[in-house]
Amino acid sequence: MKFDLFIQTAEEWWNGYLQSIFDHQSKVPVRQPGCQLLYPSIMLATRCQGYFMLELLGANRHFCSLRTKKHAERSIYRYLNQFDAEEPDPFFIITQNHFSGLSLSRSCDQEAALRRFPHLHLYPTMIRSSSGRGSVFTFGQDFESLSLEHCTIVNTKDQLTRCKSILWAAVVRSQVSKTELIRMFESATRDSFAHGVYTTEGNEEKLHVGGQLQSMYLFPGLHETTIGEFIRSHPEIIKEAFGAARFEYEPYLKWIDHDGSVQDVAINPDLMVQRHDGFYDIYDLKTALLNKLSITKAGRSRRRFIDYVEEGVSQLANYREYFTYPGNAEYARKKYGIEVNNPKLVLVVGSYENSYSDQISQACRKYNNVEVIDYDTLCQMYIGIQPSSTDL
Repeated sequence: MKFDLFIQTAEEWWNGYLQSIFDHQSKVPVRQPGCQLLYPSIMLATRCQGYFMLELLGANRHFCSLRTKKHAERSIYRYLNQFDAEEPDPFFIITQNHFSGLSLSRSCDQEAALRRFPHLHLYPTMIRSSSGRGSVFTFGQDFESLSLEHCTIVNTKDQLTRCKSILWAAVVRSQVSKTELIRMFESATRDSFAHGVYTTEGNEEKLHVGGQLQSMYLFPGLHETTIGEFIRSHPEIIKEAFGAARFEYEPYLKWIDHDGSVQDVAINPDLMVQRHDGFYDIYDLKTALLNKLSITKAGRSRRRFIDYVEEGVSQLANYREYFTYPGNAEYARKKYGIEVNNPKLVLVVGSYENSYSDQISQACRKYNNVEVIDYDTLCQMYIGIQPSSTDL
């Protein structure tokens, strides 16, 4: 099967299936008081050598058509393991299997994992192994399909930990036919339960959204735009983490005035976030830099950010300069209602594994009103847990 046909088939089937659940819910609300159905908003379609994989992402109270994001991955095992592409020593050899409601992991510090990934509390059924390496799954010669629903996979290597939270996902051979793919979807959803959605109560909604965001930024090689799309479709992350009444996602702001040296047509910041005084701060979203041990370098007296982060701060400074020109400021006000006064510049980058608060503070000394926040801290702020990277 061509990858484009795989995507088209999955889009049509899942959009139809999820829309039917949403339509039914609109007519017959969920009976249990305080219970909420949450729907995916993104379909991530991944092409690996010999395999196709789709994963449903998001947790929204209303269903709109899935936005498809494409991804290329050299190995299905790196996708599942988040570290290694090598042939694994697995828990399970898969032929045609469906897993639901499980937390799968190698041996790890369980308490530390629960602090960093609080959504793991939602998965009490655990299968753990103290041996083996790499992906918990491998695919034999007779492999046909694997589907995963409401599962987490906790992967560890050396002192590093990754957690993949899966709402619904499937792996098939790239030679699968359209008929076989549809038959697999139908087989996995043929009972009377609603599949591909979350059923939540109380604070569980935040835990699911935060868990999925963590899965995305700990996904090796995933594009910034896909992470940005997830945040765009879950505005509550920004509003609750930063106490924002309003924010504008990726405003397109033309250069109206400048000093003659500007060659760009416009600026396009990731986020303009409104403060309590009505003015806006400027945010930019990078990646978790999974291949970096630290986002800073050098000793205390000369502490500075690595080039990737330094470039992000410089980009934010360019955005700030844009608003110093009256014509630009007026354009932003008229088009988006954005007004800026001494804006804070915020870069979201890195994770607990490579971001250390004391080192970040030292590296920020040379800047004016610049803040650097890692993604794990962002998640903890959204969920409402006091962040503490020193515990992990």
